[in-house]
Amino acid sequence: MKVKGVLKGITIGIFCSIFIPYLFNSVGDTLAGGRINYWGASWVYIAFSIPMILSMVIMGYYLSTQKNIPNKKMWLISFFVTLIVSLLTGTLGILISEMILRGNLNTFNLEDSMIWGVIYSIILLPITVPSGKLILNSLHYWIHKPAI
Repeated sequence: MKVKGVLKGITIGIFCSIFIPYLFNSVGDTLAGGRINYWGASWVYIAFSIPMILSMVIMGYYLSTQKNIPNKKMWLISFFVTLIVSLLTGTLGILISEMILRGNLNTFNLEDSMIWGVIYSIILLPITVPSGKLILNSLHYWIHKPAI
């Protein structure tokens, strides 16, 4: 059961690390005046994929050991998971993607990027926590769904 939870966590993590940045880029491009590229900025995919996949693996393992989770506890778990994912994406994820895409940090504004990564993570919690709860509820249901 735990291995199945981890594998399903990997699957949800990969799906979300493709879909969520795609949605983010689509909305941002549309608000900026139109879409030029359907895949958008590749740094968003790189920055988001590592924290998302790792957190979904850990949550897949945890949720596979928990049959019934109270709603209040699921909201609390969702809060901490989304805070950690958004902090890692907004700080270390951007740093790693900058290293991968550019090869160095010569033109990267490190101090301001770290400060604004934390600020955006906190400001966007009212959006990310309900989204994270939806993802975690889906993962929990998928792990424990009754056999047909």
